[in-house]
Amino acid sequence: MTDTTPPLGLAKRAGRVALGPLTTRLDLVRRDLEHVQATHRDLTAAIEQANAANARLEAYFDRFRDEIRAEFGSVVDSLDAYRSIIAELDPADGPAGAGTALRLRLEHGLLHAEAKANESRAQFERELGDVRSSTRLTQSLVERALAATGPGAPTPPPADGAAPAPVPATAPAFVHPVPSFDLLYRAFEDRHRGGDEAITALQEHDYLDLLRALPHPDLAVADLGCGRGELVRLLDRAGLVAVGVDSNQGQIVEGEQRLFVEDDLFRWLDAQDDASLRAVVAMHVVEHLPLELQIRLVFEARRVLAPGGLLVLETPNALSLSTAATNFWVDPTHERPVHPAFLDFLAVEAGFGDIELRPLHPMELSFQGADVVPKLVEELNSLILGCGDLALLARR
Repeated sequence: MTDTTPPLGLAKRAGRVALGPLTTRLDLVRRDLEHVQATHRDLTAAIEQANAANARLEAYFDRFRDEIRAEFGSVVDSLDAYRSIIAELDPADGPAGAGTALRLRLEHGLLHAEAKANESRAQFERELGDVRSSTRLTQSLVERALAATGPGAPTPPPADGAAPAPVPATAPAFVHPVPSFDLLYRAFEDRHRGGDEAITALQEHDYLDLLRALPHPDLAVADLGCGRGELVRLLDRAGLVAVGVDSNQGQIVEGEQRLFVEDDLFRWLDAQDDASLRAVVAMHVVEHLPLELQIRLVFEARRVLAPGGLLVLETPNALSLSTAATNFWVDPTHERPVHPAFLDFLAVEAGFGDIELRPLHPMELSFQGADVVPKLVEELNSLILGCGDLALLARR
C-alpha cells in the first residue's frame, strides 16, 4: 500500500504533536497573566477608593475635633484645673500635708456655690414677695374704691334747707369716775406676765442675737405695742437703734422719752417710709387685734422693712390647750387665740420669705408615766401643755 499524504502536511502534524504541550502551557501562562493584571487593576481601584474614604474620614475627624473644641473648650480648662488639683495631692510634703490643699479648695468652692445658691434663692423669694405684696395692695385699693361708692359709703352733706342727719347720742358722763383699764394695765402685767428683769432675760435669750445679726444696723428696730419697754431698753444697752411705740402712756417709763413714742401703732406705721426699718417686733399684740388689723399689721410691716429685715410676732401658743383654754383668757383685752398656721398664711400672702414658727417658753409642768408609756406622755405634754408662747419670724 502506497502512502499518499504530502510531506508538508506530515511535517505540520508532527510539529503540532511535538509542540502541543508547550502551546498549552503558554496558553495557561497567558490566562494567568491576564488574571493577575485584572487583579492588579481591581486592587488599584480598591486602594484609590480606600484613599478617598480615608481622606473623607480625616476631614470628618478634623471638623469633629474643631466642633468639640468650640463646644467644650471649658472642659480643657477644667482638665487643666484637675491636673493642678492632682498635683496638689503629691505627697512630697509628707503624709500629713497630702490632700490638705485639695480639701481646702473643695470646701471653698462648696461654700461659694452654696452662697451663690442661697443668694439666688433669696433674690427670687424677694421678687416673688414683691409681686404678691403688690397684688394684695392692688386688691385692697380696689376694695376701698368699691366701698367708697357702694351702699355703705358715707352720705354727702345735706343740701341747703334739708334736715341735718341725726347725731348719735353720746355716752353718759358719770359723776364718780373710775380708772380705765389702760391705767390698770401696768399693774396687771406686773402681776400676770412677770417683772421687768424676768421678761428682759427671756427676750435677751430669744431675740438679742437674732436682731443683732440683721443687715442695715443704721436703721431702727421698732417694737410696736412695746408695753413697759423691756426689749427697747435691752436693745439700746446693746448698741442697737431701737424705738418703742405704744398708745398707753401709763406703760412708758418716765425719763426715757427718747426711746419711746406715744402713738397708735398703726398711725405710726402708716407714717413710716418704705424700707425704713431694720425689724418690726410686736410682742403679744396680734391677739389683741381684730382680724382686719392683724392683716394690716403684717402687710404694713413688710412695706416698712428694708430688704433682709425681720418681722417678729410673739403670741400665746394656740396649739397648747392649757394656754389657749385657760391662761389666755386671764387678760380681758385678748380678742382670741391666733393659730400659727394663720400667721404663716398672712406672712406668705404679704410677700415674706424664710418664714419660721418658733415655739418658746416650754411649760415646767409635765405628765407622769414617761417610763411606762413614753409615747403617750410625750403626746399629752405636747398637746395639753407644750410651749406657752410661739413666735412668727418672717424675713423680707
